[in-house]
Amino acid sequence: NFANYSILAGCVYVICLVLSSFKEEKIARRTIISSMNYKIHNRQLLVANTLLAIGLWIFYVVLSFILIGDVMFTTHGFIYMANSFVFTICAVTIAFLIGNLVNNKNAINGIVNVVALGSSFLCGAFVPMEWLPDSVLKIAHILPSYYYISSNEMLKSLEMFDFESMKPILMNMGIILLFTIGFVIATNVISKKKRKIA
Repeated sequence: NFANYSILAGCVYVICLVLSSFKEEKIARRTIISSMNYKIHNRQLLVANTLLAIGLWIFYVVLSFILIGDVMFTTHGFIYMANSFVFTICAVTIAFLIGNLVNNKNAINGIVNVVALGSSFLCGAFVPMEWLPDSVLKIAHILPSYYYISSNEMLKSLEMFDFESMKPILMNMGIILLFTIGFVIATNVISKKKRKIA
């Protein structure tokens, strides 16, 4: 569950810094006057940032094998890895959206704290879900972190790995992927509007 914070914070911080370099006036103007479509430009940046995030995810996976190898070599460990991978891809799109909204490099630290720490506290990464008030958990439903942490909590007590028992976890992963698609669409809409303004 703590990986929710580290993955989200790492992705948002690094990707926002990378994207802010592309927003420097000279680079931004060259991009706008080029023949490249904003969708292609966004896609290329997204793929590059995804590779960066996968590198971060691999680092955390290796670290988890070193710290709790006995768990990671089981079916539970494999599903934990799959769940964290899906969340990492979503974290990239969150960071990409924020990077397209924010122009100020100095604001990135504050945004990382709000997004990563805020979602981690609301969704049960630091405080167990069962200790959180129902009102907080209802708000948490609008964040992808909730579904990631919820899947981890279900996995703790999972003994059978048939389709019926895995269904809630697979549904949570599907919801995270829907969030991912939503963030990509929102980023393209924002990029298009920003290009028109520029």
